Amino acid sequence: MTDMDIKRLISNSPDKGFKTLFSEYWSYTYTIVFNVLRGIGSKDDIEDVTADVLSDVMMNCDTEHNGSLKAYIGTSAKRRAIDLRRFLSSHRSISIDEDESLSIPSAENVVTSTESSHISALLLDKIEALGEPDAEIIIQKYFYDRNSAEIAHTLGMNPITVRSRLRRALKKLKAAISELDITL
Repeated sequence: MTDMDIKRLISNSPDKGFKTLFSEYWSYTYTIVFNVLRGIGSKDDIEDVTADVLSDVMMNCDTEHNGSLKAYIGTSAKRRAIDLRRFLSSHRSISIDEDESLSIPSAENVVTSTESSHISALLLDKIEALGEPDAEIIIQKYFYDRNSAEIAHTLGMNPITVRSRLRRALKKLKAAISELDITL
C-alpha cells in the first residue's frame, strides 16, 4: 500500500487508516526506536515509543501534503527515541552497597567490548546492504526472535517466501562478512 493510499484512508476512514498505518509501519518504526534505545530502554519503553510515534503521526499527518510518510515516521521515531534516551540516561542511578566497590574494567575487557561493538556495527551495515525485504527479515528473525509466520504477517508475505528469502539472504551475508575476515 502506498503512502497516498494510507493518507486517503486516514482522511476517509480514520479507524481503517490508523490500522493500516500501524500494520504497514510498525516494524519500521520499532526498528528505528530499538536501535536508538538499545541497551538503555526496556522492551516496554521501545513498544510505548513506537506506539506513541505512530499515534502522533496519525493525529498530525497532513493528508494534503505529498511528502514521504516513511521519512516523516522515521524522523519522528528517531527524535522521540533520542528524547527518551536522554531522559533515561539522565535519570539513571547506581546504588552501591557498603560492601561493594566499583570495579574498574581491565584493558582486556575494554578491548574485547570495543571489538565486539565494532563487529556488530559492521554486521549491521552488511545486513542493511542486503536491501529490503532481506534486511528486515534478518533483523526480525535474529534481533526480535520472530518466526516466519510473524515476519510474513508483518511484511505481507507468504511464510514460505520468508524462509527462502532468509536462507538466500544469509548466504549473501555470510559471503559479505567472510570478505571482512569475520567469523561468527
